[in-house]
This record gives sequence, C-alpha cells and structure tokens, in this order.
Amino acid sequence: MDESITMADFQPDSLLLTSYFEGKISDPAVKADIEAYIGSGKDAAFIQACMEAAWNNTSDAASDEAADGDWRRFRRLAGISVPHRKMYPQLAAAATLLLLVAVAGWLFLKPKRQEVAHAWKTVTAAPGAPHQLQLPDGSQVTIFPGSSVSYHMEFNSPLREVRLSGRAFFQVTGTAQRPFFVNTGKYTTQVLGTSFEIDDRHMLAVTLISGKVRLLGNHGQRLTELQPNQQAVIDKQAGSFRLTNVEAEVVTAWTAGKLSFDQEQLHTVCADLQQWYKTPIRIKREELLQKRVTAEFRQLPLSAVMEILSQTAGFRYRQEKDTMVIY
Repeated sequence: MDESITMADFQPDSLLLTSYFEGKISDPAVKADIEAYIGSGKDAAFIQACMEAAWNNTSDAASDEAADGDWRRFRRLAGISVPHRKMYPQLAAAATLLLLVAVAGWLFLKPKRQEVAHAWKTVTAAPGAPHQLQLPDGSQVTIFPGSSVSYHMEFNSPLREVRLSGRAFFQVTGTAQRPFFVNTGKYTTQVLGTSFEIDDRHMLAVTLISGKVRLLGNHGQRLTELQPNQQAVIDKQAGSFRLTNVEAEVVTAWTAGKLSFDQEQLHTVCADLQQWYKTPIRIKREELLQKRVTAEFRQLPLSAVMEILSQTAGFRYRQEKDTMVIY
C-alpha cells in the first residue's frame, strides 16, 4: 500500500521545483512544502539544476550579455560561490530561505518567453516483447514488457529527468552540464553517463553495467554509488538497502531475448513470464509461491518453459482457457 506523503518525506520533482523558481506556484501549502525542502539544504545539485532550468525558461534570449550578468546575480542570491557550469555546487550554509524566495519572486517579475505547456509523455511496452525507446538526447531505453517510462516534452533542457514504473535498461548519453535522473517514487538514481538497469516492480533494484550511478534517498540524500557489476537492492517499506556484486550481463540478459533467473521465487518468475508471453499465470498452491527457481530460457514457447519449471520446482500445470494454472 502506498504511504501518504507528509512534510517529512516531501520531495518535489524537477517540474514542480522549476515552476516554483519561476514564480508559478500559488498554492500556499505547496509553496510551504517546497520552501521547507529547500531550507533543509538537501541535494543542492538537484536544486541548482532546477534553478538553472528556471533561469533558462525566463531569460531574455535577445541579450546574452545581460543574461550572463543576471545569472551571476542569481547565483549570489542563492549562495552559489563557484563559476557557472563548472561543477554542481553545494548551497552555501549561510544562504537563507528568504533569499531563495526572493530569487523566485525576482524571476516571476522578469519578462517571460511564451509559455510552453508542461506535459509528460509516457511510453509503455506492451506484453509480449521489450520496447526500444530513444530519448530526445539520444539516450536509449529498453523497456520490459508491461513497464513504462515517462519523460518531459522539454526533456532536452539543463535537467534531464525520466520516471520509471516497472523495469528498464538505460544507455545514457553523458553530458556533464545536463544531469540525468531516473525517478522511481521515493528514490532517485542520478546518472553520470552510463549503462544500467532499474527494476522497481517488487523491491527496487539498480544494477550497473558500466560507468557510475548514484542512488539518492527519498529526501535527496546520497545513499550509495555503484561500480560496474554491483547491484543495490532497496526494501522500500523498511527504507534499508544492500549492495552486492552480481554478473550484470546475466541480470540484463532479457534485453537480448534471454530470461535468466537465479534463486528467484516462483511467483516473481511467473510475473515475468506472463508479461513476456502475454498469458496470465495463476499459482493455486500457496506453498509454491516462495519456491526458489534457477533457470534460463531463450526463445522457447511457454509450454516448453512450463515443462522445464514443473520438473525444477516440482509442480503440475494445465491450461484453462487463456490462463496457465500451476497446482
């Protein structure tokens, strides 16, 4: 069951935070939550990226020199002390919430470019086969059947953010000036030019193939950084995580058409199979749900897969209309 959002775990996404810095948020309760989040000093890199996105959305393109001067003033008000676009700075400890609010008000008074409707585009992989998606920046996403990825229509901006529901494999184009974030509810993966998989269907599992990714908690705090062939698994209810070494190519073998399971519970295996084969699978005996399975399948019909699993896990099965029943 989803937990209700409270002040303690509130974290705005990039669209909401950018809109705040543009002076577009009028709801007092929402503004109070955002200001409490900013005042907490958490995840300064994310906050600056949203401030820069707000700046780019409201700058007058006709005067680059004036824009540079205004940006320097913008950074001073926010307490940012390092040069623009050199690195992602921490907000200075002395910067007060009042100054950040003043920045938002100042942006609101600046001449605006023509408004662009804020919209997210969602791409869902239909059951039966993975779906290939190319993002506007050239990054490639392979979406597991039944899963979906959402990205903003203004994705090619200083902040690149996608939202994942389910499982997907990412090959991200590295650009230091445009950080890439994958949001999975309370947790965010910050990408530093890399290839990796995220599976958010049961527990949240992040597996790194190459490069580096950083896992951020529900308050924007850094949890861990992954190296190639490492996997971080988060218990979303307990809020705990573990970091283990894995064979990343085995975990992501599904992107090449091969399903691989290593001591997975039978109900998890069946959840994957029914998406992959577009066939509902029902387990009647409760004691089979937690049965551990190790198996590997490549381009086999479902009937052959069920026969192998029945011998491995010790169950019987039958076809009832369009459903495969395990008993």
